[in-house]
Amino acid sequence: MAIPNSNLSKEDAQWLINEYSKWLGKRIDRESIQQHLKAFNLIKGSKETVPSCSCQWVGASKVSESLYSQYKTEIEVIANG
Repeated sequence: MAIPNSNLSKEDAQWLINEYSKWLGKRIDRESIQQHLKAFNLIKGSKETVPSCSCQWVGASKVSESLYSQYKTEIEVIANG
């Protein structure tokens, strides 16, 4: 399955592998939601912003974690390419 953002750079893929992976499964707060949103936008090639209500942060973080998990193999190929 192809990653939604066909323009994901090697540098961004390396950030996902080396940095974003450290945030997986962690408590959701102002700092971590920024990391989840960055990952979401890199993987999807979108420009989503932080949900206005912190009650939506958990859902947003779960979506980004799911995308990362779903496309991890493709991200690794780009990062190591």
